[in-house]
Amino acid sequence: MKELSFYQKLERIPILKIASVYAIGLFTAPVLKLSPVWFQYLQYSLFLLTGITLCCYMLKGRLFKYSYLIGYYMLVLLFAVWQFWSKDPLYVRNHFSHFELDNYVVDITEEPKAKSGVIRFSAEVIGGYSQGRFIATTGKIMISLKSRVKGPFQYADRIWLAGKMVSVHPPLNPLEFDYKEHLERADIYHQIFLHADNYALIVQGVSQSTDITGMALETRGYFLKKIRNYFEKEEHFSIVAALIYGFRNNLDEDTIRAFTNTGTVHILSVSGMHVAVLFGFLSLVFRYIPWPLMLNWLPVAITFSVIWLYAFITGLDPPITRAAIMISFVLFAQYFKRNSSTLNALVAAATVILLCAPKAITNVGFQLSFLAVLGMILFLPIFEKMIVAKNLILRFFRDTVGISIAAQILTTPLTLYYFGQFPTYFLLANLLVDFPSTLAMYLGFVMTINPIDWLNEILGILLENLIRFMLYCLDSIDHLAFSTIKINIIDNGLLFLSYAAIFSFLYAYQWKDKKYHYLGLLCVTGIMIIDINQQMINKNMERFRVYNTRNELTIAYFKNRRAVIYSTFDSLNHKALQYACGREIQVLTTDDNIQFIPLNSKAIRNNYLIELPIGKVVVMEHFEDTLPQADLLVIRKNAIHKLSAAVHIISPKEVILDGSNSLKKSLQAEVILDRLSIKNYIIKDNFAYVWDKESL
Repeated sequence: MKELSFYQKLERIPILKIASVYAIGLFTAPVLKLSPVWFQYLQYSLFLLTGITLCCYMLKGRLFKYSYLIGYYMLVLLFAVWQFWSKDPLYVRNHFSHFELDNYVVDITEEPKAKSGVIRFSAEVIGGYSQGRFIATTGKIMISLKSRVKGPFQYADRIWLAGKMVSVHPPLNPLEFDYKEHLERADIYHQIFLHADNYALIVQGVSQSTDITGMALETRGYFLKKIRNYFEKEEHFSIVAALIYGFRNNLDEDTIRAFTNTGTVHILSVSGMHVAVLFGFLSLVFRYIPWPLMLNWLPVAITFSVIWLYAFITGLDPPITRAAIMISFVLFAQYFKRNSSTLNALVAAATVILLCAPKAITNVGFQLSFLAVLGMILFLPIFEKMIVAKNLILRFFRDTVGISIAAQILTTPLTLYYFGQFPTYFLLANLLVDFPSTLAMYLGFVMTINPIDWLNEILGILLENLIRFMLYCLDSIDHLAFSTIKINIIDNGLLFLSYAAIFSFLYAYQWKDKKYHYLGLLCVTGIMIIDINQQMINKNMERFRVYNTRNELTIAYFKNRRAVIYSTFDSLNHKALQYACGREIQVLTTDDNIQFIPLNSKAIRNNYLIELPIGKVVVMEHFEDTLPQADLLVIRKNAIHKLSAAVHIISPKEVILDGSNSLKKSLQAEVILDRLSIKNYIIKDNFAYVWDKESL
């Protein structure tokens, strides 16, 4: 039988065209934010274009046929842009941010998570009070509160709270985690921090008895309590809870870091892998059962039911819900004997997910999951064709290695784009961890449904030993030399060239077309040229930073992948420092090339002179007559008394007011410095001070 051409195979994925146009619309939507008036025009355009497209569809003739196709795709494109922004507060008239409210009534929409004494959860603002009058509103908010009571709230509780809602700040340092963008993907644009006297419970579990998510979380909580009794160590239980149910609240940072550095962090997240394990197990069992012809639908029905039951038990987490949707499409595609079923199911599942949550397209987890599954679909058959294994054990190792390589091929460029690091020993780690984790899942499934206590005790012992073995393997791999490669985070151009090269080589191999071999090589050459050019630029690049670390000070100087860092934090590993600037420090240098110098500035006010290759820096926390001359003056702790005199003594080219100064004092200092014609920069609620040699 003649092999189908590339375009013939594409035609067997009917949803691909419409899904591609829809995805393009969602990807371009973030740069097309409109004013409220133009957004209203966009909505009118959708109705008008729908009518015109329908008329062209009903009328005959070549002109109307092409007009219908153009209108159809334009409609999808505009719908994607409209849907992406439809829940933005700017366009929602009854959003709570448009009202001056004294206090609020909210419903908790997720399971609260406790960390470092702070409880966080998202909530829907159903209304608020303004001068004693209740106003119904919409909109979601992120709530953080301190509580002496463990777990004061749960999903679906209705609470009263008073305080000031504030917009979420964008990142204030280079490469800092964009918490604002992270919340906006869930349509959350505001947050509030509460103290004990600013909130109260109104009703417990408003809709939990009828809400499917509430019932799912309650079911998961029951099973977590059940299996907790069979584990001695809390660490082992927390890993099992994450592995089976996706409950990661109790995981410590060291455990997560070990899984991340070895490329196996996906094991701790209930995801497509977990659903695939369950799907594969059921498929294997049903394969050996001789079903009567009239009951050939039963395996599909049972598998479908079990998968969604498992999704329910895990609390209907978004990742596993997405995976369950995809497996459901695959199941029915296989049942109806449709060609290209797996790829078609992947595209269909992604489209359904994006229709329900359009901002998921900007979610890193969604992108990596989609690319990992796509990589397995495209490259695993090639790997199996290249390495033929007849022995059952050899076939198992081949498939394990093949799955890891296939998933990494398409996820590696995106991983480097977002994180700038790559797990070197991901193959070894997956070989040593995937099998025990799969076995642990099977044991966990049995423990979940098994009512016999003595059997669960035996399974618990086996599970603990499996988890102990996994942790030992990961710790050993994590301590190997070059266990994680860290590079400069690649830009959009390199990301495009990387995927162009991968798909060019894939096309050339699949359809024996040499032109695409040359295209792939051209892309690789382009990547190498850009990389070499960037390395030459960075070789003698000097970088100077005064990071925005709130009330603390962090000054850094980088050159030739070496760094000198001065900070009022007592350690480079301090959580607040790592959150603010740890990512850029990791990208620009290595741990062995960092000289960290702590500045003791907790109890008393001190002045410091910092000498760097680019010049001298004076850090002033109080005025004194003996201040040295310097190129840069950094003012801290509202030390603007006698600022004019200090500037006269130091003679700086520029003055920086760091985040320890109040905004009021910073603005006062700005007026004085402007009058003296001294260049100045305020860091309070502002982006870090960034100085690169080439930009001067």
